Amino acid sequence: MVRAFLPMKNITRIINTLITRRLVFVFDKVEFSYTCLSFKRLKNWFLAEIAYRLKLVNVPAYPTHLQVEPSNICNLRCPLCHVVTDHKPRGYLQLEDFKKLMDEVGDYLLFLHFWGWGEPFMNSDFFSMIRYAKSKGLKIITSTNGHFFEDDKNIDQLIDSGLDVLIFALDGLDEKTYEQYRAQGDLQKAMRGLKRLLERRRQRGALFPRVNLRMLVTRDNEGQVETMKEFARESGADIFSLKTMCGFDNSAEAGERLPCNREYRRFEYDDFGKPIRKKNRCKKMWNHPTVYLDGSVVPCDYYTGEELFLGKVFPASGGDFWRVWNGEDYKRLRRRFLKGDTRDFRCGHCAMNYADVDRCVSHAFKI
Repeated sequence: MVRAFLPMKNITRIINTLITRRLVFVFDKVEFSYTCLSFKRLKNWFLAEIAYRLKLVNVPAYPTHLQVEPSNICNLRCPLCHVVTDHKPRGYLQLEDFKKLMDEVGDYLLFLHFWGWGEPFMNSDFFSMIRYAKSKGLKIITSTNGHFFEDDKNIDQLIDSGLDVLIFALDGLDEKTYEQYRAQGDLQKAMRGLKRLLERRRQRGALFPRVNLRMLVTRDNEGQVETMKEFARESGADIFSLKTMCGFDNSAEAGERLPCNREYRRFEYDDFGKPIRKKNRCKKMWNHPTVYLDGSVVPCDYYTGEELFLGKVFPASGGDFWRVWNGEDYKRLRRRFLKGDTRDFRCGHCAMNYADVDRCVSHAFKI
């Protein structure tokens, strides 16, 4: 019976992980690994994997990945970002709320994706939050526009926090190209911050955070991809990656910004230029929800409003995440997803419907 649901390669991977307690997984085409999983984390991963493979609507495990929004305020005005296009109340995640959430789920998580639609480093408690989450033994990745690293105090706090990976967004090597998308950004400030961060890390003999220099590829900058890759190598970054554009909203403007080279596009197209629709193989309903700074839980970070609001996890007492995670709204949503009844919400228009693999990032190179 189980064999009918699980291909042999998946059975072999699960057995090997249970025996060795070593787990390797890939996010945005970058490999991460655990070499000695705790029993609690190992058991949770096993149950979450089985729940996804057997398509259970009641998940007997906490998610293995969690996206948490530390801020929805940003110093930039990127034209397609929801910070610009939506009108939600603005603010920062509160430290005590975050601690309550980590106290419930932290021992089970493999990976904390610690950013949302704002700039994380604008939250004054952000370093404290990273340190607290790292005390739970999980891996953490965050993203920045790079305008907060000219000060050694911030850099030292970042290194001391234990952060595993920092995605550093830089979309051009000249002001005109950079400002086409990073509106109100300061290219020279970002480049100085990157240089100082990497210098300081070398001075301290630190290995972390690994720096992933990321370029959002658009029609304006696609000609600079190779130059940017060389810049990443010379700067001392650990990884260079290319992010594809998402056309969820403002599709007309997004279409005008899409790179001409289809290798850098998120969707696959037929000969007539239409996206090729395939079966959505997304796992997020089973292992990767998003918690916004007000405690709202949604199935993934592309849900920015209340169209799929599934509950709140704070401010509240412990245990509320589990109540939402296996609440009736979440179970009803999983049933709809399994039936393919997604046309009237974002899952029906997601990039995962059009690609065999996640093409949010088209390429990633170890430098």
